[in-house]
Amino acid sequence: MIPQKNKKSESGQFLVLLAILLVGLLAILALVLDGGHIYFRERATQNAADAGALAGARELCITQDEGQASFMAHQYAEVHNGPTVAEVEVEGDEVTVIARQTFDTYFAHIIGFPEVTVEATAAAGCYNPSEGSPALPVAWACRPPIEGGGSTSEDCQEQAITQEQLDYYINHPPPNGEIYPDLYIIMDSKSEPDDLEEICASQGGWLECDLDGDGDDDLVANGDRSWLDLNGGGGGASELSNWIDNGFPGTIEVHTWLGGQSGVETSVFQTVADHVGEIAALPVFDAFCDNYPDPRCADAIHENDTLVTSAGGNYYYHVISFAGFYISCVNAGGVPGPECPGHKVARELGVIKANTKTIEGYFVIGVISGIGGGGSGSGTETGAYTVKLIH
Repeated sequence: MIPQKNKKSESGQFLVLLAILLVGLLAILALVLDGGHIYFRERATQNAADAGALAGARELCITQDEGQASFMAHQYAEVHNGPTVAEVEVEGDEVTVIARQTFDTYFAHIIGFPEVTVEATAAAGCYNPSEGSPALPVAWACRPPIEGGGSTSEDCQEQAITQEQLDYYINHPPPNGEIYPDLYIIMDSKSEPDDLEEICASQGGWLECDLDGDGDDDLVANGDRSWLDLNGGGGGASELSNWIDNGFPGTIEVHTWLGGQSGVETSVFQTVADHVGEIAALPVFDAFCDNYPDPRCADAIHENDTLVTSAGGNYYYHVISFAGFYISCVNAGGVPGPECPGHKVARELGVIKANTKTIEGYFVIGVISGIGGGGSGSGTETGAYTVKLIH
């Protein structure tokens, strides 16, 4: 006689197998659904940390206030990109944000994980720029404003005004042809480019202008007018105008020696006039040299300096940073409008002649488009900053 199978035993085994199978299915569902949800939350938390760090660093650039930077980091990490809880640390020129989110799971709670916490860290820095694609190829060296007052600081920062001040200046021009004390003429077409004379060592300034030791400041006698040959091609007015209109299709790093261009064609000033009301990146230099590497300027040459050989053969300028310059007015033939206020004051003081072409405006504190790079110790303080994520 053949024995019969125990149907109750088989049924019990099936239930056990079914339970195991269901647990496995739930684990798979938890892995798929909750895993995908966790990944989504991790990305959102990282975005919140990134946004907070960048916002905090940008605020640090503008206000130099650690409390304000911390507040803005919290706002962007927790309010604008929440729901997260953020820890913020501001140290030196860097802002670090640790963002966290805790949320309920869909299926993982069945296997003992009712909620999950994800965490993300981001750090961003407010740095002096170390590279740029200048829209205004003019060499600048922290010269005093047209009235002879203002900053004599070597780092240019004290020349810059806030965006709030700039907005006030734009909307409230001073009466009776007066000018605000922060107004600068950064370029003119005088036949002798003595616009740097005030900062030459012979006049009590910080820049050594007598390269050959003969007692005369060489820069004043040079035909160079501070237009910069950014690529060494010596393209003249057409190339300068193209860079002003379209930006420089390359990157200029700090500690680069750039040659000057002597042209003062009206067309270049007219091109700049098309950009009145804009903020341009402006190269800042701290030394110049003839026939690089002339031993007479050996003290200004650094081991890692870069030379962009100029076809023009003019003086070379040692670029150490970039400034943000608001172009307020251009005085040149073919440019419509009344005489620029800075031009008028300079003419009345006898500094320039009536037909001298000029570019004038204000240096601005802030994060400036067209400049980048940066890192601790990079560039020189000018009031222009670049913000970037570190990690």
